[in-house]
Order: sequence, then C-alpha cells, then structure tokens
Amino acid sequence: MAPRIFVSIASYRDTECQWTVKSLFERARHPERVFAGICWQFIAEEDADCFTVRTRPDQCRVIEVDARQSRGVCWARSRIQRELWAGEEYFLQIDAHSRFVQDWDEIFLEMLAACGTPRAVLSAYPASYTPPDQLGQDVVTIISAKEFDDRGLLAFGSHGTPLAKAPDKPVPTPFIGAGLLFGPSDMVREVPYDPYIYFTGEEITLAARLWTSGWDIFAPNRVTVYHEYSERPNKRRHWHDHKLWSELSDRAVHRVRHLLDGEATKDAEALRDIDQYGLGSRRSFADYQTFAGVDFRRKLIGGKSPDEIIAALPPADRSKRAKARFTEIWRTNAWGSAETRSGPGSTLAQTEHLRARLKDALGRLDIQVLVDAGCGDLNWASKLSEGLRLYLGFDIVDEIVAGLRQKFSERKNHFFNAADVAHHVLPAADAILCRDVLTHLPHAIVADALANFRKSGSRYLIATTFSRGRNDPVRLGGWQALDLCAAPFNLPTPRLLIPEGPVVAGKSLGVWALDSV
Repeated sequence: MAPRIFVSIASYRDTECQWTVKSLFERARHPERVFAGICWQFIAEEDADCFTVRTRPDQCRVIEVDARQSRGVCWARSRIQRELWAGEEYFLQIDAHSRFVQDWDEIFLEMLAACGTPRAVLSAYPASYTPPDQLGQDVVTIISAKEFDDRGLLAFGSHGTPLAKAPDKPVPTPFIGAGLLFGPSDMVREVPYDPYIYFTGEEITLAARLWTSGWDIFAPNRVTVYHEYSERPNKRRHWHDHKLWSELSDRAVHRVRHLLDGEATKDAEALRDIDQYGLGSRRSFADYQTFAGVDFRRKLIGGKSPDEIIAALPPADRSKRAKARFTEIWRTNAWGSAETRSGPGSTLAQTEHLRARLKDALGRLDIQVLVDAGCGDLNWASKLSEGLRLYLGFDIVDEIVAGLRQKFSERKNHFFNAADVAHHVLPAADAILCRDVLTHLPHAIVADALANFRKSGSRYLIATTFSRGRNDPVRLGGWQALDLCAAPFNLPTPRLLIPEGPVVAGKSLGVWALDSV
C-alpha cells in the first residue's frame, strides 16, 4: 500500500486555517494519500470568515467545538489523535497558520529515510510566511535550550541556516517544535498527546517523552513548511477569550515540573492520568538530560546558571532577549492584574501612599525634568507626571510606547520612546525614576543599567530597593526583593528613603545622587 499521511491541525478561531488546508492539498505530490484531522474551535455567530473556502472536504475529518468550551491547544491535539486519526502510516502535526512547499509529502518521506533509523521523528521551527502567501527566507532551524523562565520551565530558542548551507541529511536534536512534527504513526500509539498541558511546557515534555520512549528526534535539512509568526489583528488566542486560562496554565506548570523536575504537588488534578502521559522506559531521563545539556532540577543549561548565561551574551543579544521576554509578559498579561498589565504593583490602590510621598520628594528635590526608565503603561505615574515641566517615558516594549503616545497625545510635556535601560544611555534629567524594573532583572543586567544611569548625566536616581541585606539570583522576567545597597551592587546609603506603604513590607524608593553611585 502506498504510504498515507495524516495531518493534525488544531485551529482556534483562525481564518488562516482554511488556506492552510488548501495549501496542504494543492502542494502535495500525492494529495489523494493525505488526510487532514482538524479540531475547529470557533464561535458560530462570529467566525463565518473562517469557512469561506473548503478544500477536499472528503479527506478532512473534523471535530467542531464551541471555542468557549475549549481547554487549549494540547487538549485539541489530543482529541485529534484519539478521535480522527484512522491508522494512516505517517503522522504530521502543524499549526493552523502554515503553508507548504511543492511535493512536501515526498520530501518528508525522503528525509525520514535519510535518518537511518525506523524510529526517527522530524521536528523544528518552520521557516516563516506572511499572509496571504509571502514566503520568508528558506532556512532550516535547530532548536536549542534558551533559558528557564520565571516559572522554572525550559524555554527554547533556535538558529537558522540558509538552505544553501544546510547539512546533507537531518541532524540529531533533543528538542521538538509542536508546529512541525513528522514521523511514523507508531509514535502516536506509544506517546499520545497530553491533553492536560495548556501551552507552555508542551514541546519540552513531548520531546522528553519521545526520546525516553526510544524515538530519535532529527532537525530537517530541507524546507517543507512555512509558519506565520506575525501577530495579525484578528489572530485570536485561547487566552484572549478565557478568563480562567491562567488556572489551566498554572495547573499544567505543576504537571510539567512534576514530570521533569520531580517536584511534588498537592493538586491532584495536575497529575490526572499522569501514568498514561509520563516518561518512557526505553531510555533514562538522566541520559536525556545529558544529551540535551540540561539539568532540570538545578536549572542549568550547559552547566551554567541563568545569571552566567545572561552575563556571557553579547550586549545586543542580551537586549534582544530582554525585549522578547517583556513583550511576551505584556501581551499575555503574565503578571495577572485586571487593572494594568504593568502588574499589581502598579495599581492605584497599591501606590496610594507612594504617590503622595513621591510627589512631596520631587518637590523638595526640585525635580522638573523626569526620565521614567521602564514606565510601563503609566497607570499610576500619570497622576504625578502632569505636574512636571518635562516627562520622558521609556520602555523596552514597543507596543507600550505606541499606546502611550496615543493615550497622552494631549500632554505636550510628555514624550515617549523605546529603550532598554541596560543597553541605552538615557537623556540627562533632574532624576531617573526606575520603579519595579531592576527587581525583574539578573544581576549582570542590573549592573549594566546602573552604569548607564551614571553615564546619563542626571542628578538623581530614584529606584526600588528593599532593606534585606542580600540579593539572590533571578531569571530574566522573574522577581526578587532587590537590595541595591547589598552585594553585588553595594550602593551607598540612600540620600532619601521613600517607603511605599503597608502593602509590601520593606519596599521603598531610594534616592541617590548619581555622582555618588
């Protein structure tokens, strides 16, 4: 029998899915051997634009789900495997916003044969495209361990190689990308998709489960699929529509950390059916960690801690990583405040005492020109900034800056720009305000920011500090109660200490003359 390919597509209110299916069949060498399984998650009265085109409906098996009842992408992918796969010999998983090269089906089979093992899986982050059909550069990618995020989960990075310089055959790798996964369908039987992972942790858990179950993962050496990475205005996400998404995500984090870190959890729901979706027994998890160069318990990558990894990066790469991290936090409201995406520390209630005290301090110090280094959405500071002669707000997230320019366009004493406080020297001012920014940065980046503040020529630094006598390592985007007077920063005693109030014990804004820092 000629080999058949089953293609799994989980689509959440995605207008691109219909065009993905069209490209899937039109670009196949043997479209008659291709069968799509689609979990359509949509709202009937709102999403008619997702269904303007239908291609080969007889070869598309569909689960229709009211998007309001969806439990996330892994839940959808699990349903596709369990309910729609009908024994086709090969399995391909893609995202609903994809395009294909001509003869992609034959290319996948040829690459799989070149791996030299019957238990090979091909996976990577695909090359890019922009809708409707603007294809990006033809590159092949290798996924790598990037960092442990603020919840202790391993995040991936990748680097691309132009197709002209691609290796002769697929390259072994310890990691997978969920938007391009191809192999014999036996992997579906042996390593079924875990429906209880929400989103983060999906790829690393599947990679570890596949490898420990005896599957060898390879990065493709040829381009087959393109993926849309841009943010369309109408590109809906599950977390946009579901207020309780964070509960699903938090529960999944406990599940991932139990599986990979051995971390105990009292949440029985987090371990639901864990034996069915656990690690394999053909190879040890210790051997997987050695192969991947990752220590999950100690949070080491290549034997280095997060601080050591950040410190070793070139400054431009460090800034790029920080921008991506804080943009993600902003877009997903990761700090979980209903009032402001700058986080609960920026609510009007939490800054009630601080605003009065800071206004008094600015008057006593004769601060007329203020640089706000990491201004966020100006939720609380806007109550103070209108009284200044000149307010200059800087943030690393471009979307924040664009929003502020529009929101405060009538305030002619307000100017906003994008900047990384650790990478750029800010303009000279009477004072630099840096509240709740350095607390989220590794020590090496804090040191760079302090050096840039000194270079600015400003008179004062007003920055968050805690009186605790020590500092601990922190991941980029994480948090710690930072004491700027303790090692490794060792700033002198502040000229003035402005307590923030009763909400967070020991938290203050310290005021230093920058020529003494």
